[in-house]
Amino acid sequence: MNLHFCEIIEKRFACKAFNDKEINKDDLDFILNAGRLAPSTCGFEPWKFVVVSKRDNTSLSKICFNQENVATASHNIILLARTDLQAKDDYIKKQISRICPPDNEKKFNQVLNAYTYETNTLNDEQLYAYAKSDCYLALMQMALAAMSRGIDSCMIGGFEKDKVDSFLSLGYPFQTAVILSLGYRRDEPKYDKVRLNIDEVVIYY
Repeated sequence: MNLHFCEIIEKRFACKAFNDKEINKDDLDFILNAGRLAPSTCGFEPWKFVVVSKRDNTSLSKICFNQENVATASHNIILLARTDLQAKDDYIKKQISRICPPDNEKKFNQVLNAYTYETNTLNDEQLYAYAKSDCYLALMQMALAAMSRGIDSCMIGGFEKDKVDSFLSLGYPFQTAVILSLGYRRDEPKYDKVRLNIDEVVIYY
């Protein structure tokens, strides 16, 4: 199934429970690649995607307040935010080297410091919030990519973060940002999609 964009945004909804059908490898790779191609601030790509399969759904669901969509998903994708986003960090130096070769040290450092002007001023908590906001861009792109293949999803923000971090044995520079549960709907949505009218959310200045 390949849907037009207008159909994708109309059909996508927060699926509360999935059936037993599993997502095939080609579709899963397509969804993950959509996340990889998502935009990010300064091109930092401050994320990593961890794919959790059915065998660990029960354990994951317990630390997501026993949400049924997490428990019944074909796959749960846990999006991690990375916080090594300052000029001192090797990861950011590697990212900057893609657009400015480090052989010219003076120019490289100029570009590096220009790109990290904001992140250099942030503490650990602020760096996590900075990276997490970009993770939501990848989250939305993956959810829409999934719907384009007829695969349903639910964005999971309700979880015990420290326990999910521990579940994944995370350490610096990664922390759990958000979770995307994926699969095929068990039931049709109970309610029609309701949104504010366009004139309630758009202002022409």
